[in-house]
Amino acid sequence: MSLHRKSSPKDKVSAIFSAVVSLAIVGITLLALVSDRGWPQLLELLSHFRVQYFLLGLVLLLPLLLTRRRIAILIALFCVVLLSTPILPWYNPFSRGASTGELRVLTANINTQNRSYEKVLTMVREENPDIAVFLEVDDTWVAQLQSLKDILPYDFGQANPHNFGIAVYSRLPLNNATIAFFGTERNPSILANLTVEGKAISLIAAHPFPPVRRSFFHARNLQLDRIAQYVQQLKTPVVLLGDLNITMWSPYYKRFVKNTGLQNARRGFGILPTWPMPGTYVVLPDLLHRLLQIPIDHCLVSSDIEVAAIHTGQDVDSDHLPLIADLVLPWEFLT
Repeated sequence: MSLHRKSSPKDKVSAIFSAVVSLAIVGITLLALVSDRGWPQLLELLSHFRVQYFLLGLVLLLPLLLTRRRIAILIALFCVVLLSTPILPWYNPFSRGASTGELRVLTANINTQNRSYEKVLTMVREENPDIAVFLEVDDTWVAQLQSLKDILPYDFGQANPHNFGIAVYSRLPLNNATIAFFGTERNPSILANLTVEGKAISLIAAHPFPPVRRSFFHARNLQLDRIAQYVQQLKTPVVLLGDLNITMWSPYYKRFVKNTGLQNARRGFGILPTWPMPGTYVVLPDLLHRLLQIPIDHCLVSSDIEVAAIHTGQDVDSDHLPLIADLVLPWEFLT
């Protein structure tokens, strides 16, 4: 009589299933790790979806647990833990600053083609920021935004009909406001100083090119490098706002924050994805828009500025959600 139990068809199916799923999770993990260090355009584009890689790995892990294949489960579990490491620190509550803010800032890519003026204006009034940066403003949008002058009396900017208009509206005077071109004349940024309790804060509003084509990819990276060089020269606390067309997992983003010392206001408050909103691309269903959302709108601040809170604003029919942060300026800076 044979002492070896013959494998049943069910066991074979389970073995094949566990092998395929575990290999899929390993493949996703390798893709994430390579893209995390990928400087070429294609790999860099793949780096932005770290949340999606983690969630996909987690979803695949759940049915794998039912197979009770120990080795496959341990390998998959190790990979999922690796996938979680770039995500979980953004939710660490110990990274948060003070509980109340002193300066509220808002950045909103309102989309040049968007004509939901009232939604945007209502959102701004409800959020009641001290500083508001608007991206993709054309002449029509500038005319509409003028109605905010009762709460944000100071403004500066440049309209553009081709998605690269930019404007700042402020409750505080915008000192030495100027348009700067960090690498391309088609894509303006705004530089200004804000006086708070007699001291200056350097404000930068920027909207680098989206890396959808090779020339735009290189232009975005050049702009970020030149903005970093500008920040390195500043002696005052810095607040940088805008749609940077990059996420926190890109090697170019990591180089930028390393060179500038700026901190992302999101840290401790979550990923807060801002793009794309449902309806952005009609060829994609709304659910897929939600699943593909990534954080490309940012508030970056000097390390001595604390963040009391940050959140995304309401849907204003743009392809982006607004981003609003409550900042706390350093005590010694205000004295």
